[in-house]
Amino acid sequence: MAADLTSAEAPPSIGSLCSGYGGLDLGVQAVLGGTVAWHAEIDPGAARILSRHWPAVPNLGDITAVNWAEVPEVCVLTAGFPCQRRLGRRPSRRTG
Repeated sequence: MAADLTSAEAPPSIGSLCSGYGGLDLGVQAVLGGTVAWHAEIDPGAARILSRHWPAVPNLGDITAVNWAEVPEVCVLTAGFPCQRRLGRRPSRRTG
């Protein structure tokens, strides 16, 4: 069922995949209002930033290990680009 974002009821809930530092989430909140219900971010540095700005919002971690049937539904889903390894440069370093 699709969420009605024009409703005057509660502001939309936001879910965030590959969240990074949460810039996209901040933009969505600024435009649509609403609250972030959860993040899914595996980078330790980015996760620290998310926990600082959204201390009550759970970080689900690795999206491939989440049981999505147990995750609360959201009205808006944001997603950053997943981190990619830089081929041929510093093999253990990711981009994104």
